[in-house]
Amino acid sequence: MLSTIGRAAVRRVVAPGPQSTNSAFRSIWHLQNVGTFHNPKISSTLRKPSFSPGRTYATTTKVAPKSKTTTKTAKPKKKPVAKKAVKKAVKKVAKKKKVVKKLKPKLRGRPAKKKILTEEEAKKVAVKDLKAKALILPKKLPHTAWTVLASEMSKANPTNPRVASGMVEASAKYKSLSPAELEHYNHTANLNKAANETTYKQWVESHTPEQIRVANLARAQLRTKDPLHTWRAIHDDRIPKRPSNPMFLFYKERYASGDLKGIALGDNARLLAKEWAALAPSDKKTYENQATTDRQRYAQEYKTIFHRDPKFVAKEKAA
Repeated sequence: MLSTIGRAAVRRVVAPGPQSTNSAFRSIWHLQNVGTFHNPKISSTLRKPSFSPGRTYATTTKVAPKSKTTTKTAKPKKKPVAKKAVKKAVKKVAKKKKVVKKLKPKLRGRPAKKKILTEEEAKKVAVKDLKAKALILPKKLPHTAWTVLASEMSKANPTNPRVASGMVEASAKYKSLSPAELEHYNHTANLNKAANETTYKQWVESHTPEQIRVANLARAQLRTKDPLHTWRAIHDDRIPKRPSNPMFLFYKERYASGDLKGIALGDNARLLAKEWAALAPSDKKTYENQATTDRQRYAQEYKTIFHRDPKFVAKEKAA
């Protein structure tokens, strides 16, 4: 319960009047310090003013409770020691040098025109090509008594510029040879002849049958284009003999009979031509069968050696 003095003070504060706010604050302060000591309930309420001049409102911040766990001081980590990089041995690969092909310089302007050969120049070029295909035969040793004697005399006097005079001397000496000396030169010539045959056979076999065939074709053309030299055919036992026709087989049989012995060659040819024309078809059939058998033999041997069919067989297959 408030005392009479307290009630009067409250009325003065609450009731409207002309008093200023300062007097109200003074009375309240007076009640707190003087009139409230007798009533402890009033004194406790009045001592806590609801507002005061100059009071500022501040927000309360919650303080985080201290954690019970004690934090241990972290020991400084040891810095990792950097390992030295070990260089691996790298094998040096030798670089291949690039092969640069040298290009031919381009001709400026128009390309050079081919030279037009004359007839004589073209003939020389053709003869040169044929000689390259014809092959060069091995040199032969002197294979007669006369050539053996002439070679000996030329070797004995190689500085003699006059060949004709040397041949005259060799001819005179050959005529004056005794029988024993002539026998000696004949013996030497026979030995050389045998050596020539062996050398020739080895030389032929050192070439293929195809090379010998091409050489013989070139030599056949050179006989007409280069008549100053002798272009004999190369004999090769490996090349099969060409087949014979029916008329040639008839001529061969007639020559072997001996009936034409002593007759000139031209006369023989005319007589045999008349006999062939007068033969009956049944008789001619015999020679035709022989010619067919000979062609089959040639075709088989040709294919074995040259690994291809001859021309006449190829034409028959194409037809």
